[in-house]
Amino acid sequence: MSSVNKKQRNPRKRTVNSQKRGLQNNQKQESAQDRPDTFPMHYAGPLRRLYAFMIDLGLLMMVIFTIAPVSGDAMFSRQAAVPDILFFFGYFVIPTTIWGRTPGKWVAGIVVVDSDGRTPGPAAIPREMIGKFIAYISAALGIVWLVFDPKRQGWHDKIAGTYVVDNPYSGGPQFIRDFLKLGEKSEGVTTKIDSESKEK
Repeated sequence: MSSVNKKQRNPRKRTVNSQKRGLQNNQKQESAQDRPDTFPMHYAGPLRRLYAFMIDLGLLMMVIFTIAPVSGDAMFSRQAAVPDILFFFGYFVIPTTIWGRTPGKWVAGIVVVDSDGRTPGPAAIPREMIGKFIAYISAALGIVWLVFDPKRQGWHDKIAGTYVVDNPYSGGPQFIRDFLKLGEKSEGVTTKIDSESKEK
């Protein structure tokens, strides 16, 4: 009798397990749908961009002060100038090309996008290597420009046709994100995320 009862219970267990798997799959699909390929055009303010830059600068300094004692003066020699420059630019170019954000931008909850709200891809190369060079050699006027620009674009953004916008899927604690939203501007486009939040 016990073996018969076990056989009768097994189908129910299988049904419950299959329902659990179905719910998990649905949740995964919903989470994937909630993260579209395009980002809302809510332009990130100067404070948040400065916050991201300071994080990136801190990480770079950690790498430098870790390698410098080992390499001695070789890291700062003329022969190492080209590798050093490639390292600094590579830190910004590669992540921005692939994901639209550096580690600092990831923490700050912002992302670089094109005019369609998508990650820039190859457009990140002229942005980081040409645009930022011009922006910095102009006594950083090209960076300060974004404070007064209506779409928060620096010269490097204008050269590459990119924007830095809010990323609702990443960032630090909410109270920090709220503070750093000072100075942000929106294009006024109703997005999928905004419409869903209003419905709720």
